[in-house]
Amino acid sequence: MMSRKQSGMLARAGILSCLFFCPLTVTGAQQQKPPRASREDQASTELSAGLRAYRSGQLEQAIARLKRAHTLTPDSPQVRLYLGLFLYEQNKDSLEARRYMESIVDQFPEHGDLQLRLLDSYLRARNEAKSEALVGQLQARMAADSRFAFNVIYTLISHGHIVSARREIDKLSNNLQGEVLFIGGLIEFGSGENERALDLLEKASGRGFPLRASRQMLILADSLFQLRAFPQAAKAYEAFFANHSDSNPAQRFRLGMSYYGYGDFERALEQLQRVRKEAPATPEVVFYLGSILIELKRPEEARPFLLAELKRDPSSYKAMTKMADLEYLAGQDDLCRQWLEKSMALNGQWFETHMVYGRLYNRLGEYEQAVKSLEACVREEPEYPKAYFQLSNAWRRLGNEEKARQYLDRFNRLQDAAVSRVQKARGMSDKPPER
Repeated sequence: MMSRKQSGMLARAGILSCLFFCPLTVTGAQQQKPPRASREDQASTELSAGLRAYRSGQLEQAIARLKRAHTLTPDSPQVRLYLGLFLYEQNKDSLEARRYMESIVDQFPEHGDLQLRLLDSYLRARNEAKSEALVGQLQARMAADSRFAFNVIYTLISHGHIVSARREIDKLSNNLQGEVLFIGGLIEFGSGENERALDLLEKASGRGFPLRASRQMLILADSLFQLRAFPQAAKAYEAFFANHSDSNPAQRFRLGMSYYGYGDFERALEQLQRVRKEAPATPEVVFYLGSILIELKRPEEARPFLLAELKRDPSSYKAMTKMADLEYLAGQDDLCRQWLEKSMALNGQWFETHMVYGRLYNRLGEYEQAVKSLEACVREEPEYPKAYFQLSNAWRRLGNEEKARQYLDRFNRLQDAAVSRVQKARGMSDKPPER
C-alpha cells in the first residue's frame, strides 16, 4: 500500500501533468454507410474536417466544425464524443464539455480517455457524488487493466482525494498479487508440482483473481480439473459459463465431469445430457451418462448407454466393467464374471474392475479372493470409500475384527469427507447425497 509520504512525493513531483493534457489520439471518423439524407452527409463531412483540423493543431477550428456537425446530427454519439473531448481540452472546467462527455460515456465503455477526462471534470467541479459513482462504474475495467486503474488513482490523488485513492490502490495491490499467485500456480502446475500449484491457485482465487467475467477463468477451471480439485473446478466453470455464451460442449463436458468427480450426480447428469444433445459424438459422453445413472440407482436406464459406448468403442474396458456391475446388481453372477474377465484382459489395473470382483467374491463367500481384489483396488485408487467398506465386510467374515474395524473407520472418514465436499460445493442448505 502506498504511504502518505509517497503520495505527497508523487503530487509534488508533478507526474500527473501529462495524464490529462496529452493530445488525444484521433483515428478519424468511422466509415459510414451510404448516406440516407443530405444532413447526415454534411455532418460526416464536418466531422472529418474537424478531426483533420485537430490533427493539424487547430483546436478552435476543430471545435467549430464539430459544432456544425452537431447542429446537423445532434444525436450522433461520435460527434458528441469528440466535441466533448475537444471542449475539455480547450477548457478543462467547461460545463459544456462535461455535459457532452457524460451524455455518451455509457456508449463508449472502452474509451479510457473519455472516462479519465470526465472523472477529472467531476473532481474539478467538486461533484463528489458523480465522481464516486463514475469510479464505481469503472471497477470492472480497473480490475482487468492495472495501467488504467493507476491512471484513475493518479486522477484522485491530483485532486486531493487521498482516502479514495488509498481504497483503490489497496484493491489494485490485491488484484496484482492475485495475478502473480495465479501465474505462479500455472508455472508449478506445468512443472508437475501439483500440491504447490493447487495452493497458489486457491490463494489467487481468494484474492479475486481471475475475474469471474474473464477468459482466464477457463484456464483456472481447466487447471483445477486436471488437478482433480473437482469442487473448485466446477465453481470456476460455472463462473465462466455465466459470462461467456460461446462456451463449447467440451468445456461443459468437463463441468459435468467435475460434478461427477465429487459425487454431485444430479448436476452431472444434467450437464452431460446437454452435451449429448449438443455434441453427441463427444468421446465417452454416453459411457459417463450410464455411469451416473448407476450411481443414481437407475441401472436399467444405464444399460443402453453402456451398450452404445461398447458399440462406439468395442475395446472399452471401462464400459465392460460397468456392464459387469449391472449384471452384479441384477444377480447375474456368471454374466458379471464374464464381463470382468473381458475387462481384465484389456486392462488389469483398472480399479473398478478390482472393485466389482471384490463385491462378487464377497457375495460368493470367497473372502480371501475378495480381500486380494479390493486391496488391488485401493492401491490404484486410495481414496475410494466403497472399497474400504467391502474390505471391512470381507475381514469381518474372515474373523479379523481388528482389520474390519480399521477399514470401516477408513470408509467413514472418506465418506464423511465426500459428503462434506458436496455440501460445501452446493451450499450448506442443500441436501447432501445419500451414502
